[in-house]
Amino acid sequence: MIALRVKVVGIKTGGFAKKIPLAIARGLNEGGDKVRTQVQRALKTQTGVTKYASITSRMQDSGRGYARAAPGKLAYQIIAKGKGIPIKEFPVKDTGHGIDARTWGVDHLFKRSFGMPGRGVDGFRARLTDKRLPIRKLYGPSLPKELVKDKAAEVFIASAQGVVPAAVLKHLLKSVG
Repeated sequence: MIALRVKVVGIKTGGFAKKIPLAIARGLNEGGDKVRTQVQRALKTQTGVTKYASITSRMQDSGRGYARAAPGKLAYQIIAKGKGIPIKEFPVKDTGHGIDARTWGVDHLFKRSFGMPGRGVDGFRARLTDKRLPIRKLYGPSLPKELVKDKAAEVFIASAQGVVPAAVLKHLLKSVG
């Protein structure tokens, strides 16, 4: 958590006191949007997906992958929901010995996996036992788990400490006049 304290000195705070929550919310939203972009870029390289849209489309909560700040709620949240990313979103190939996918930037050969004829990358499955059935779809990293570790967490802390306070201060100074 990043805490930001503001002390107003030497200014008549009559109308300014009412503008403070709105200015802080605007600064949090501006800084938060920049931090969210950096985190999503870090998640793309961390997970190894082929398209940036694979990350942004899974960071959605009621239309957004973030909860914006408002004067009554001075917090900006970056939200990731869902289970693992389908294996078709990664560089993947059927080797004949199983499905080989480059998740987390490293080649992984999925045990007991195979490709269903005519289905392309949508047909990659794995057996749960040594028998014919049951089978399941193949998934890669889970964004809620990846969001709080490794490169994404480092990028969040580094960019939040640099960007958010400056954006909040900018909007506070604008509201002073």
